[in-house]
Amino acid sequence: MKKIFFAALLLLTGSSALIAQNEIDVLRYSFTGFGGTARFMGMGGAFGAVGGDMSVLSNNPAGLGIYRRNDVTLSPALFNQRVSSTYNGSSSEDVRSNLRVENAGIVFAGRTENKEAKGWQTLSFAITYNRYQSYQANLLMNGNSSTSQLDAWRNEAQGNGVSTLSGFGNGLAWNVFLLEFFPFDTTRYYDTIPDGNIVNQEKSVETRGSMSDISFGLAGNYSEKLYIGASLSLPRVRYQEDVFYKETEDSTNTAFQSFEYEQSLTTRGSGFNLRIGFIYRPVDLFRFGFSLHTPSILRLSDEYSSLIRSRIGNQERSSSSPTGEFDYTIRTPLRAQTSVAFFFGKRGLVSIDYEYIDYTEGSLRAEDYSFTQENRAVKAKYDAASNVRVGGEMRFPPFLIRGGFAYYGNPYSERVNNKTSRVVLSAGAGYRDPEESFYLDFALVNIRQNEDYFFYTPELANPVKNKWSSVNGVLTFGFRF
Repeated sequence: MKKIFFAALLLLTGSSALIAQNEIDVLRYSFTGFGGTARFMGMGGAFGAVGGDMSVLSNNPAGLGIYRRNDVTLSPALFNQRVSSTYNGSSSEDVRSNLRVENAGIVFAGRTENKEAKGWQTLSFAITYNRYQSYQANLLMNGNSSTSQLDAWRNEAQGNGVSTLSGFGNGLAWNVFLLEFFPFDTTRYYDTIPDGNIVNQEKSVETRGSMSDISFGLAGNYSEKLYIGASLSLPRVRYQEDVFYKETEDSTNTAFQSFEYEQSLTTRGSGFNLRIGFIYRPVDLFRFGFSLHTPSILRLSDEYSSLIRSRIGNQERSSSSPTGEFDYTIRTPLRAQTSVAFFFGKRGLVSIDYEYIDYTEGSLRAEDYSFTQENRAVKAKYDAASNVRVGGEMRFPPFLIRGGFAYYGNPYSERVNNKTSRVVLSAGAGYRDPEESFYLDFALVNIRQNEDYFFYTPELANPVKNKWSSVNGVLTFGFRF
């Protein structure tokens, strides 16, 4: 009866522990990749000083000033992601594939009324859709461990009454007898798995969604030497995560047999940012570019829920949370990029982009919650990082071949033992009809990333070593008029 009374109290008062947003969300929406046309992706996204492609709205909008004709494109893609996991000597893997659109848009380019060789020569305006981050993935992880998720919940619960436990985590564990009071002390807890017992742990994570934007860009060409542009982008976030976690005890020395923990999270939102930049061409063979991306202000809404089932002494129990809802804002860091490009007449080009981003500048805020601890965690766990992109293109009219490389630096501080860098290799080809009114481009992009994933508190759990590998095939249909 006492347990039932406290469980009812937890459901009534558990809203005090519903805040689920943290530094992980800040990194998720700050650590972005690149997406766009097949030409842009085939050259590794290294377009900061090249221009002439509508994907530059997400890179350096000054590149719109290179246009001389109107342009319209559509870029469908086939994406495949594979994640291989190793945890305490056990290996597993899972895959995910989907069809999607990487880029679509239109550019309107026209000459000004200036008849002189100096002054403003052209003005271009563009509207584009661009997808630059994918959350499509399936993870399957399992192995044996001498620690448990219950250890983490027990530590979190110590010193707290039942009414202050989380209605989405340790409070549910208490409801299903995975946590218990010590006699005569309702603020000290023990769990039902004896310390040191070996349990089998398995976890599957399914994530869906993307981060994309609709951008409006404007750029001008001054004396065929200086190109200046700006774009207003409206990012859109869709993220869904479904988690299934299970621990099983094979030993017959304890009453505990197993428990399952299910979590569901859906995030939706939108925001805005501004990108400005220039490209300077002192001679035909060389261009220099610079762009600045203001922080994105993302207004997000979360819906989340949890469910725990336990099997103890052949008796099954379950407890579920209410559906939590929370509105908040994430401010992503500022980005600065410098670029150079070398042109070999009409035979081809080589381009290099360098991007700097300080992940400690990301932050969370809300009207009814301070996020003080979470923002401190952003400062403590993250660091500044450098991203480098290199691309090249060779022309054999009417065909073109391309290659690219990109390296995205580790966003984690040295105080955090998690080396999460990303390497991108790309290749592509293109065709231009003799009138250059129709073109067709294709690119294959391979992204590799390693990360450490923790089932629960890193002080208690060994990391799961995840190796991500994705292949994205992109086809662009383009018309110039």
